[in-house]
Amino acid sequence: MATLLKKLTLQLGANQYECQLTTAEVTDEPTTEEFQSFCGTETFASPAYKLHLAGAQDWTDVDGICDIIHTAYTTEPTAEIDFEVALGEPASQWRSGQCKPTADIPFGGAAGSPLTFDVTLDVVGTPDEVALAP
Repeated sequence: MATLLKKLTLQLGANQYECQLTTAEVTDEPTTEEFQSFCGTETFASPAYKLHLAGAQDWTDVDGICDIIHTAYTTEPTAEIDFEVALGEPASQWRSGQCKPTADIPFGGAAGSPLTFDVTLDVVGTPDEVALAP
């Protein structure tokens, strides 16, 4: 039986978000490489974790999700942002670490439609399965 996700909290830096999100997930998109020798072929995989975020554009102040990602990208594209995705109330599972944007966040949208964003950030290394230290 599938588990219904009832509460998910995203933390970027020191700020937490819930209501403006529709998606916050940590995924692995590994790259594979084959090595062929006279004894056969072996396949090696290297993890490539991503933080996928989607929701309502939040440009309300410098603590909005969109502004944090935009500022990190335009100020220092290699700058890393601490993140934590927590599931449950109270949280019972976590993925945390550092991520960095690979492109600027969308700004604006179609007339008469809610302003939304959908962005994927690179996770540095392998995410931890614990909450960020306070």
